[in-house]
Amino acid sequence: MILLVDAGNTRIKWASLEMGVLQPGAAILRRGANDDIDALIATRDGMPTPGRLLVASVAGAELRALFTARSRQLWGIEPEFISSQPEGFGVTNAYLDPQRLGVDRWLALIAARRAVAGPVCVVDCGTALTLDVMAEDGQHLGGLIIPGLGLMRHALLANTADIKAALETASPQGIALLAKDTYGGVMGGTLYAVIATIDRVVRDLGEEIGGRLTCLLTGGDGGVILPLLSTDTVFHHEPDLVLQGLAIVAEAER
Repeated sequence: MILLVDAGNTRIKWASLEMGVLQPGAAILRRGANDDIDALIATRDGMPTPGRLLVASVAGAELRALFTARSRQLWGIEPEFISSQPEGFGVTNAYLDPQRLGVDRWLALIAARRAVAGPVCVVDCGTALTLDVMAEDGQHLGGLIIPGLGLMRHALLANTADIKAALETASPQGIALLAKDTYGGVMGGTLYAVIATIDRVVRDLGEEIGGRLTCLLTGGDGGVILPLLSTDTVFHHEPDLVLQGLAIVAEAER
C-alpha cells in the first residue's frame, strides 16, 4: 500500500493507493506542524503500514522535516517528496524555472492530462486561487495566482479596523448579491470577486484558444464556488486532483 499526502497551506489530505486503485482517505485542517502530523496519523488509526509514502508539500521545510522524522520512526520508510519537473507524464511545464511551479499545480496538470483529451483549465480554489491552462498536446501555457476566499477575507480583517470590529460582533446570515450588513458585504463581496475572476478568465481563454475548453475545479473552496459559476462553461468538480496526480507518479515510479 502506498500512502499519498497532499500538504497544503490550509489542509492536509491523504489517500492510499492499493493495487493501482486510489482509495478514499481523509483531510484535516492545519493547526501547527507537530499537531498536523499527529492529526494525520490519528485519521489512519488501525490501517496497515504503508510500503511507500509520497508527499506533495507547499507547506514549508518544517513540515517536510517532521514528515521525514515521523515516517522513519513509525514505518521505517523515507518519504518521497515530489517536485515539479520541466516535463513528464505528457505535460510540458511552461515556467521559465520549472521547479518554481507549485508542486500541487504540477500534479493537478498531470492528473488533468490523464483525464481530458483536449485543452483544459485547472482551477484550484485553495488558500490561493490558481488557474493553469494546458493545450491539447500537453503544453502548459501558464497560469494565474490570485488570493483565495480566506486570504481576501483575512486581508480585510487585518487592514480595516471598522470591518474587523463589525465582523467580530456579527450574526452570520446567508450570502446575498447585495448585503445589508458588513458581514454579508465581506462574505458576498469576496465570493463574487472569486466567481467573477474565474468566469472572466475562462471566457477569455476560450476565445483565445479558439475551441472548447474543459475546466476542472479542485481545492477546498471548490464545492462552495462551483454552483455559482457561469452556466456558459461546464466545470467538472475534482476535489482530489492533486492526489490523483500523485497516484500517477507513484505508479510510474513503482
